Amino acid sequence: MINQIIQYLFRKPASLYRSGLRLLGILLIGSAFMACTQERQPCLTPKIASLNLRFVHFAADSAIALNSFSDTGLPKAVFTAITDSGNRSVIYTSPSAYFTISLSPVADSCKWLVLADSASLLTAASFDTMSFYYKRKLQFLSNACGYTDFYAIDSVHTTKNHVDSVIITNTSVTNDVNTKHLKIYMHPGF
Repeated sequence: MINQIIQYLFRKPASLYRSGLRLLGILLIGSAFMACTQERQPCLTPKIASLNLRFVHFAADSAIALNSFSDTGLPKAVFTAITDSGNRSVIYTSPSAYFTISLSPVADSCKWLVLADSASLLTAASFDTMSFYYKRKLQFLSNACGYTDFYAIDSVHTTKNHVDSVIITNTSVTNDVNTKHLKIYMHPGF
């Protein structure tokens, strides 16, 4: 019996020693993997640079100063990006004078079709086409956010069905969501 206990004691440490080496190896490999993973900070900055539009009317009375205008709420406006790969629309279901659209990150111009009221009778005169010409600039935001495109607007060309004129109020299109870039004057009859 004592002989069996002595054999058991001498056997157990050897198997424990091997088990301990295995456990230590697993822990070292696991800690190496954990040390390699980086915990990234979340990106809290807007990454998309959007073009912010404001639609306005001149005052109805022409005797009032030229600087007199009021916001024009476009009822159920539809903005459609015309691209080589097809058209993509943004539909606004409630009246608004402020809209946001995107510029192309792969070209130096883009074209949008604007329908001021999707509930109205659709004819060719219902739409206005707006072409935007700009320069792209790759901008580093942060380690967490990476890079995005900023734009510098050169010019805007538009048809004159409902749009009277366009004024560029800020040429720099960045990720600042509060900046208005274009003031679009609608015909008084709209």
